[in-house]
Amino acid sequence: MNHEISNDLTENSIKPELPRSPRKISLVILGVILLAGLGFLGIHAGAAKSDKTEKSGRNRQQVTPVTVAMVTQKTVPVQLQAIGNVQSGSTVSITPEASGRIIGVYFKKGQDVKKGQLLFTLDDRSQTAAIQQAQGTVAKDQASVQQARATLARDLGQVDQAKATLIKDQALVRQAQATLAKDQAQEKFAKGQSDRYGTLYKKGAISLDQAQQYVANSQASTATLQADREAIANAEAVLKSDRVALTNAGAVVQGDQAAIANAQAVVRSDQGALDNTKVQLSYAKIYAPIDGRAGNILVTLGNVVQANSTTPLVTISQIRPIQVAFSIPETNLPQVQKYMQNGKLKVDVTFPDNQAHPLPGVLAFVNNTVDNTTGTIQLIGDFDNTQGHLFPGQFVNATLTLTEQPNATVVPSQAVQNGPDGQFVFVVKPDMTVENVPVTVSSTIQGLDVVEKGPQPGDKIVTDGQANLVSGSKIRIKTAGNDSNARRGRGAGGRQQGGERPNSGGGDS
Repeated sequence: MNHEISNDLTENSIKPELPRSPRKISLVILGVILLAGLGFLGIHAGAAKSDKTEKSGRNRQQVTPVTVAMVTQKTVPVQLQAIGNVQSGSTVSITPEASGRIIGVYFKKGQDVKKGQLLFTLDDRSQTAAIQQAQGTVAKDQASVQQARATLARDLGQVDQAKATLIKDQALVRQAQATLAKDQAQEKFAKGQSDRYGTLYKKGAISLDQAQQYVANSQASTATLQADREAIANAEAVLKSDRVALTNAGAVVQGDQAAIANAQAVVRSDQGALDNTKVQLSYAKIYAPIDGRAGNILVTLGNVVQANSTTPLVTISQIRPIQVAFSIPETNLPQVQKYMQNGKLKVDVTFPDNQAHPLPGVLAFVNNTVDNTTGTIQLIGDFDNTQGHLFPGQFVNATLTLTEQPNATVVPSQAVQNGPDGQFVFVVKPDMTVENVPVTVSSTIQGLDVVEKGPQPGDKIVTDGQANLVSGSKIRIKTAGNDSNARRGRGAGGRQQGGERPNSGGGDS
């Protein structure tokens, strides 16, 4: 046919006729192209329909190998989980309390130190000199106290002497008073004698000489009495003088006692200055106030530090024991308070890369305020940290155990899948097909999900191979023997199957 068309074209080309219109030629070519395209589409659609029919048939006959597990019941802990932050129970920034040059550093950065361990020493020569000066001042003022006491003792002796003189003069007054009384009696007797003998003389019974003698005796007694009175007055004047002297001596003693008290006060002040200097000297040696781990040492030998500087020499953080702070929703607070009444609650922490070895601790603190911005409340657990695995600032997974739930329904965590309508599992039916069953998971513990709603204990569920399943799919439960045979079969026939696919593809086309 092609040959005939070629002859016709040749004949037409040599005939002396006018050439065909270019527009008609273009229409003919366009029609041929459209016919060819429609034919190609028809062939491709038929092949696709054939492939789809073949694949759906294969799917209906496909059996998916899966791994299954049994839904069981067991006692599981009721727990709350949160992200925790490790923090030191006590962190101390070591700052110098005295100025000076560092002459000794007795630990290394990162070293564990004990309470009371010597960390730094400062140059203490100025403090030592100040102590010696203060000791000299105290000794001088103590001598002043002793001198004041000696003066007091001397003045007390004068007081005693004044008292003795007063007592002696009081005795003299009493003696003069006794003499006066005696002389008064004699004067009275002499006057009586003089009066009687004067009467007798007037009667002529006695001579004038006798009468005058008794008058003289009476006058002498009167003079003696006057002398006694004057002696008593003198003795009383002396006694008054003795009392004044005693009073003055007492005042001197009181002055001495005040001087002693003042000297003792000066000594106490000096002693306080001495003690303060000793305290300043003690600041030249810096000791660890707590057990803990030393951080970076920010000074070296020879550096001069200032008292109460804002830059610490080193920071010590307590790591044994240590604390972990974490927060839980405020809705869980009533549960925590309820179970805390039964005793201390257990807190376990794990690291993100090591969930198999939890570190145990106990709940030690529940904050007194709920954070309004997050709706959570802070809890803190205490941990012995004997191995030193926990460091301040670390983030860990904290698990607070409240109580235990008996006969809880559990499934392996890998059996639970996420879908557009929530979580679900594939339950194996007796005819070896699977059914998509929604589940409600309350918690996950050691690779097991606690199911509140869903499959029942004794049901078999798929734990591996869910990606190829839909509800109603046929399955085959894999065993250890079947898996090894399947792997050997795939290894032996893989090359042959790979060679057959191009042949089948060529047939379809």
